Amino acid sequence: MKRFFEGRPVVVRLDMPATSGGIDVYPEREDPLDFGKVAARVRSSGTALHEGDRITVTLVKVKDDLIEFQLGGGGFNTFKDGSGSASVPYTSKSRREKDLERRLKEETDSRRRRELQREIDELRRDREEEDRRNRAIAEATNELRRERDRRRALEMGSRFNLRFDRDVPPAYLTPDGVMRGLSRYVDFLGLGPRPPERPEDLRLERPGEPSTGEAPAADDEGIRKGMTREQVESIWGRPLREDESQEGVLRVRVASYRQGAGRVEVTYVDDVVVRVSPLVRR
Repeated sequence: MKRFFEGRPVVVRLDMPATSGGIDVYPEREDPLDFGKVAARVRSSGTALHEGDRITVTLVKVKDDLIEFQLGGGGFNTFKDGSGSASVPYTSKSRREKDLERRLKEETDSRRRRELQREIDELRRDREEEDRRNRAIAEATNELRRERDRRRALEMGSRFNLRFDRDVPPAYLTPDGVMRGLSRYVDFLGLGPRPPERPEDLRLERPGEPSTGEAPAADDEGIRKGMTREQVESIWGRPLREDESQEGVLRVRVASYRQGAGRVEVTYVDDVVVRVSPLVRR
């Protein structure tokens, strides 16, 4: 799944919070998403991704009962990404103040005791004033850090958490399963068929070579596996959009062509067709 999704763009269908907590989706439940919880996270952390934003899938990670689908960095994590907080230094008693307190305990003359107490009070007030200044400086520093963290969080993406009551079911351990679980909330931009997940599975069938397996995929106009890109574009023209990736030493391109009211996606390896998707109606 990592090879299938990571590095590919998608479009989100709802606002997403600026936190690594992201949005929890329970695809096997009657109500997969708690919109109240989503709204609370957005209010608390701000909005990193807005409905209609196009964003790159940066990480897909499977845990015991969870699939993390991270977008644009996966969201701000307070513990890992936060600036932390400045602590307030406590002003301890000076040697002079401690000495005066000791002398006060030993002094028996009332006048002298009053003088010692006045000096102790002055030193204590000075110490308390220093503590107030330190608290103000620390609070100003922490507010600047919080504001900086809020700005950074808005630029660090978000994530979907596909959650299950037990271990992730096998049906969801595939690209199709993940897309099915997130289809209400993510537009996968016709991602559909993609190159095989292992470069060694890219078996090219050149024109004139015998087929080694299933029949070649084809469309109504004769576009099929083994044709060159030049041959395809002499029939269909330039693609509407194109994504490129590197699968080991192989250069893989997925190009989308308009056909009537829909489109066809063609996967090329080194400019030779290895897959033609079915026509996608709009």
